[in-house]
Amino acid sequence: TAIRTKETARCMGLTVYYDWKVKADLTDARQRIAKFHDLAAQLPFDELSEIYERGSPDQDSHFSSDDDPFHRGSLYLTRTRADGDTESVHVPANHAMYFYARVEGAESVAIGLASHPTWVVHHEDIIERTAEGKEHTRRIGGGDPIKFRTRRNGYYSWHSFCKTQYAGSPKLGGEAHFLKAHLSLIELLDQIKETGVKVRIRDDSKYAKHRNVDRLLENLREWNAIVASFTGLISDALGDAGTIVAPIQQRPDFEHLEAKGMVILKQIATRQRKRKK
Repeated sequence: TAIRTKETARCMGLTVYYDWKVKADLTDARQRIAKFHDLAAQLPFDELSEIYERGSPDQDSHFSSDDDPFHRGSLYLTRTRADGDTESVHVPANHAMYFYARVEGAESVAIGLASHPTWVVHHEDIIERTAEGKEHTRRIGGGDPIKFRTRRNGYYSWHSFCKTQYAGSPKLGGEAHFLKAHLSLIELLDQIKETGVKVRIRDDSKYAKHRNVDRLLENLREWNAIVASFTGLISDALGDAGTIVAPIQQRPDFEHLEAKGMVILKQIATRQRKRKK
């Protein structure tokens, strides 16, 4: 039986994660999302969607309806259990407004605001441990139901992420095109922050903190090499049993990146061994 690891391969890559929570009522939230859309329209994205709205509490949607079966706006909040471990709690959106912006090659940037219930019923994870007390297996949502307080009453929130790495494909314009994708996203998040929203950013490249383009490009090259190396290793391991599909394989310099990636991975392994000692 052929094995296709397409989704696993595509999930790897330099990514920017972002979220925010703002105190707002319905009118304010609608004004804010319209402002966010205006800001995105001034940036060099290749595509910008209209604003979509779902679950309007006043039954009077101001924006377009969206028939996408994936409901945007859900949150995954962290809950501390009685035993001290943590687990994720899924909190669906009551009302969501959002739009998409995209640079070719990168994932779509989803920008939005969503309201959420004050409480949700959550099923605890079932955790089995070794004799030493370490977690051995975890069955997510297999336990008893508990009532979880979301602390989102009166707030509109958002959490999403965007993988920008593959905008750097030579076929799309290389590193210059990657910069268009990555910098446009960071600029949009900066401008949203300037409207008074507290934006949190976790950037795999660390560019959101250091703002040094040369360091950003060097990090991109390392990511390309690591992903190429990982893809090559998985492909070799599968052999004739299956195939791996990854955007990095389409690069004309794939084999060079794969070799460079092996060097970087060995350097990381060496650092980890030193830490352990």
